[in-house]
Amino acid sequence: MKRALHIGPLVFRDPVLLCGVLYVLLWFDASGFLRLGLCAAFLHEWGHILVYWAMFRTFPTIEVTLTGFCMRTRGRSMTPQQTFWLAAAGPLTNVLLAALWAVRLEQEATIWGSAFWAANLLTGAFNLLPIPPLDGAQMGLALREALRQRNQGLQFPQKSGKIKRMKKRSVNGGT
Repeated sequence: MKRALHIGPLVFRDPVLLCGVLYVLLWFDASGFLRLGLCAAFLHEWGHILVYWAMFRTFPTIEVTLTGFCMRTRGRSMTPQQTFWLAAAGPLTNVLLAALWAVRLEQEATIWGSAFWAANLLTGAFNLLPIPPLDGAQMGLALREALRQRNQGLQFPQKSGKIKRMKKRSVNGGT
């Protein structure tokens, strides 16, 4: 039996186990890299949420589990283009944050700044893997569906089975 705690659009799966495991992991996170990774994952999901909000003017369901954050679209049907951009929003957010942080690191290099940069790059790159339910798989499926729809639109109508033969004419108009 799975337990879940619902708070608005947030769903926490197995909240007691989640809090216990997170507490232990954070206790032993002396470097703070886990905290930065969680922050990068949180910002990644906000990229998805903002694009979803821009498309549909409503918030999606966010599930928090032991394996991470996951956005649910509540069964909404979307075009392949919408699916692609929704899936790409998270990794693009991480890449954008990493790029902005790289510019900042040129001015002042710190260990924490480098770790934030790395956490965003790792989160964005990991989510681009073509493994369901990661963003890379969703983007690939959306591209394949868009190409399939495009190719169906370019197909020519089938001609009837009858072939019309044309009479040969001579070049000089004679018989």
